[in-house]
Amino acid sequence: MGGWSGKLLSAFALAAALFAATPALALDIDLTPALAANPEVQRQVDRLCQQACLGNQRKAWLESAVVHGDLGGSSVTVVLRLRSKQVAQGFTLYEDTAKVRIDADISLADCGLSNIRATSNNDIYRALLKAFAPQIRAAIAKHGRYC
Repeated sequence: MGGWSGKLLSAFALAAALFAATPALALDIDLTPALAANPEVQRQVDRLCQQACLGNQRKAWLESAVVHGDLGGSSVTVVLRLRSKQVAQGFTLYEDTAKVRIDADISLADCGLSNIRATSNNDIYRALLKAFAPQIRAAIAKHGRYC
């Protein structure tokens, strides 16, 4: 995660600071355009796809990244799309695009993410997310500080 998580969390920190300054507001901040325009974010999403997607035309992209804030606190929702696709001699042998959604609470008290939940509409990714949940949480805890 390293650099990507740092840039992503810096954006979350900015949004969290905004919520702290105006706690009476309930609003969402869409970080998708800013993150999608960041080449390092796309490199990290591509690297994830190299490990998780199949086929000669695999692709991954950030669908959305939204910080939510209200009186109860701040949270973030990130949605990635992962496409596995194999094309041979002009024929598509298989194609599947899965959605992976990650939700987490943003904590101003300890400058980190907590209560991390990951889901997918794809059975394989659901199983992988469940199997690797402790490692994912540990990596976020290690690299997921924004202040």
